[in-house]
Amino acid sequence: MEQSDRAILAWIAEQTGDPALQEQISSARVKRRDYTRTGVFVYFEADADSQQVPRGVRPVCPRVETAELMDGAGCDLFLRDGRLHYLEVYARGGFLPEQLGEFTLRHDD
Repeated sequence: MEQSDRAILAWIAEQTGDPALQEQISSARVKRRDYTRTGVFVYFEADADSQQVPRGVRPVCPRVETAELMDGAGCDLFLRDGRLHYLEVYARGGFLPEQLGEFTLRHDD
């Protein structure tokens, strides 16, 4: 898993605050990572033994700010049946570098 993916997931775990989501994120195993030039999809292998994330929990996802992107990037974390499914990181205009350099994460207002 890329360093930026780990940082984004850690931010989501902290900001969302759900113990089941935090547990799944801490033990996340990447199944596949697809780079599309305008974004990246990181698919996870679900751990059948982990506690399911309750249905009403909505992951709080950050805005990614970096000098590499004029308008920054957004992201979404998708769950399937209460388990991590995939993380999408997308440029808000332009192309997303395959590996981000320095960046900051903040609430997307």
